[in-house]
Amino acid sequence: MSLNTYFLGGNTPGGFRSAFDDVIDNTDYYTYIIKGGPGTGKSSLMKKILAAFPDEDRELYICSSDPDSADAVVLKEHKVIVVDGTAPHVYDPEYPGAVQEIVNLGDCWDSERLRSEKEWVIAAAKGYKQYHTRCRRCLAAAASVIGDTSQIAEAALNYSKLDGFISRLSAKLLTQKPVGEGKTVLRRISAVTPKGCMTLIPENDTVYLLNDSYFAGTDYFLRSFAEKAVRKGLTAEISVSALHEDEFFEHLRIPELNISFISSNPVSKISLEEKIPVNFMRFYSKEILSAKKARLKFNAAAASELTEEAVKALENAKAAHDKLEEFYIDAVDFGKTEKICEKLIAEIKSAEKAEE
Repeated sequence: MSLNTYFLGGNTPGGFRSAFDDVIDNTDYYTYIIKGGPGTGKSSLMKKILAAFPDEDRELYICSSDPDSADAVVLKEHKVIVVDGTAPHVYDPEYPGAVQEIVNLGDCWDSERLRSEKEWVIAAAKGYKQYHTRCRRCLAAAASVIGDTSQIAEAALNYSKLDGFISRLSAKLLTQKPVGEGKTVLRRISAVTPKGCMTLIPENDTVYLLNDSYFAGTDYFLRSFAEKAVRKGLTAEISVSALHEDEFFEHLRIPELNISFISSNPVSKISLEEKIPVNFMRFYSKEILSAKKARLKFNAAAASELTEEAVKALENAKAAHDKLEEFYIDAVDFGKTEKICEKLIAEIKSAEKAEE
């Protein structure tokens, strides 16, 4: 059975943005919203639930601030969602008890002990927020110069040549007759993280690597190809860029065909072996780009350095968060959290038996 991994959201020039809303808004699913502080076992609980149902299609949503941590899991056959409902992705029940319920891990901590560590907890939390603020400022500055590059590139694009390539490739790959209505969904597979710019490459897909130093060509290509796929009744999973002020398409996956289009640029610097490369330089006017050579070179260097500073800020934020977790870990009764986890797994399994 398949396990697809995405980022729940990520830092952007405009702050934290999530692509999870259309998932959690699905009232066909029952959602457990986990509440609790850092280090209270939210991620571990979700990973245990994920592992308890290995024989069905699942989705794992990881944290851009700590890619080793889980932010949400989705069990497709059981129609169950378990999600971290704390900041920066705050979720609360809209239909309590009927569609969603809160699981409170705050019942598992020693409040008196945490109150005794009040000053340390507040200082660590403030430091964490300050580093995230710096990250967003660096990303905003990077987005400004990237936007300038994209604007130049749009004027240099040979749209006729690129449209011809899109038509030929879609005729080759989108061969089925339309069946039903297709749809576009947002699924973030790239994020700026403490480990750098990360992209989650689908393991079993045929991957086209779109090499584009100027961003505009890949955005146009992905929008056009996604539209053609949807008209064929397919699903277009869109991942938008964290490094643009506007909604720029960065990656596209068509799950029914196990095909992914992954873009690589001077910031993400994705290099993949045994993938199908597409060089987007052939779709730009060399004369127009040459006239702006110095400006484009400056923009590329500035965007790269600013993104590196954003990554450093996230590294410092994670260190502050790790310190914050230490206070909570010492104050949490993990025997209680384990019982809550076992209860949730039993509830999900009993619901399965009831339906049968």
